[in-house]
Amino acid sequence: MLNSRILKALVAIAIIVGGIYVIMGDDPAVPTGDINSIQPLPEQDAP
Repeated sequence: MLNSRILKALVAIAIIVGGIYVIMGDDPAVPTGDINSIQPLPEQDAP
């Protein structure tokens, strides 16, 4: 029974550490360009 508790604790710690690693490693890209400007759509070929 002691081994199963140790195993459960190790799995829980591994999941928590992995989640923290993913959150810390996530580097969202900064938007480029002016997001407040509206530009017309490019011309499309006739179907």
